[in-house]
Amino acid sequence: MTWAYVLRPREMATFRRCRRAWDLGARIRQNYVPALPQHVFDFDKAIHDALAVYYFPAMDDWDRAIVRPLALKGFLRSLEEDRARHEKSAPLTPEQEEEWDEALQRGEAMLTGYFAWAAPQDSFASIFSDQEYWAPIPDPADPGSDLVNAAGREIRYLGRVDQLFSDLNDEYWIADHRIVGNEWEDDDQLLLDLEGMAALWATEQTYPQLRIAGIVYNELRMDAEPGSLLGLNFEEADGFDARAAGRTMRRPRHVHTRRSPLSPEPPDPLEAILSPQLSAEGQAVDYIDSRETGEWFRRTYVRRGRTSVRNIGLLVAAEAMLVATPELPVYPTPSEENCGTCIFQAPCLAMTAGADPGPILEESFRLRTEEEGEEERLRWSVGRAQTRTSMSGKDSKPDTVNFHWG
Repeated sequence: MTWAYVLRPREMATFRRCRRAWDLGARIRQNYVPALPQHVFDFDKAIHDALAVYYFPAMDDWDRAIVRPLALKGFLRSLEEDRARHEKSAPLTPEQEEEWDEALQRGEAMLTGYFAWAAPQDSFASIFSDQEYWAPIPDPADPGSDLVNAAGREIRYLGRVDQLFSDLNDEYWIADHRIVGNEWEDDDQLLLDLEGMAALWATEQTYPQLRIAGIVYNELRMDAEPGSLLGLNFEEADGFDARAAGRTMRRPRHVHTRRSPLSPEPPDPLEAILSPQLSAEGQAVDYIDSRETGEWFRRTYVRRGRTSVRNIGLLVAAEAMLVATPELPVYPTPSEENCGTCIFQAPCLAMTAGADPGPILEESFRLRTEEEGEEERLRWSVGRAQTRTSMSGKDSKPDTVNFHWG
């Protein structure tokens, strides 16, 4: 059993929608997942896997002509792993074969188009790529202490960010890669993105030396025709790729002037905090700082004020205290939106009718294994080499030599 009481963003989002679905599926509750895979592949995850490779910090200054094929291989590997996992349960039908082939074609075209579009925009330096955060939750009622549950186990918030980068002004930004349909995300939804703000807060809790300016919503459109995306080919792009992006392995892309010894004045550590717009009450507010828009791809820089970061931390603490309450009431929240795609419909209906859901759970669901104790899997983060004891409670040791710092 893990020493910490672990909260995860997706599970907390389910908790807000429907407590019964959360109770059945959350790792800290009944821990059920479907016995058979629900889909042949996860297209969204495969695209994220590719972008995790593309923005991997160790390859940040590599020539993009080298990195692009590696990223495409990451996409293909993710689809193939999903397919192999599904085929252990059942062979693919002809329709599923066709769907998998279409996803492969669309994903490769989407990524190829994105790489061509992003090359002149990517003037930043990657710090993290697909990195987990493991955040203590401060107790608002007892400054200097962290929240614990009724059993005395420390409550932690575990999730991941797609990317953390440093821009030309030496400000840190979290990148949120999003696969969208035929419309861009609404501006108000970006400004009110509670999960994104919680991820920013948690990253700062995990790495207290960081002060993060905001979130960059990196949107890739699904509705583009593969043929139009493949028109963005690198036979034409290779020239500007080297000059505009500067990632040729021949020189660094830029000098961080605020950190440079050549800077005429030392940097002001309060500059990034005090520079955002202010409300009528004089408090820092969130706003869209800038935007880069193409036909199929868009980036929106949303600057987060310190007030928002502080408030989201209080919200996470309030929800953590509620979830950790031993007498927490669990009930369904039926609605077309909640129930339409819920995997726990059958056992929920049985419970609502006063029947025993046990036979349904035994036949159609299973408990997660210890290896599934982490937030999905650590794809390309620094900590992916081994399962951390603090995350899963499993004493797993890597095959490589352990270094102990005295």
